[in-house]
Amino acid sequence: MTTYCPHCWAEVDAAAEVCPACRARLADPGSYVAKLIAALRHPEPFTQRRAAYVLGLLRDPSAVEALAAVLASPADPYVKGEAAHALGAIGGERADAILRDVADDPSQSIIVRRLAAATRDLPGEAGSSG
Repeated sequence: MTTYCPHCWAEVDAAAEVCPACRARLADPGSYVAKLIAALRHPEPFTQRRAAYVLGLLRDPSAVEALAAVLASPADPYVKGEAAHALGAIGGERADAILRDVADDPSQSIIVRRLAAATRDLPGEAGSSG
């Protein structure tokens, strides 16, 4: 299995205690959710997308601000779409406000805006009454 530094994403030996590229300590970065949140900054968009997807499945409110940061960044539109969907799955007032802002933001791609609007209105998810 390939191991990466959670700080700079350089490939590292699984037994290493310090990243040879950035010199960061490679101690366990915390909970599974914390690792997924860190993966939202991975240089590979597919890894970011998978992390956002799993955060949506877990519905952990501690991920809302990190997912909001993805939507505010110049990330890949598919990653942003997955972040919007995850926010809809997590729900709550803050997630709904973020989705509303994204849906109304003309600087976002039309795909992300429409997904944010649709996600906000799904039954049982953010912004719904049912």
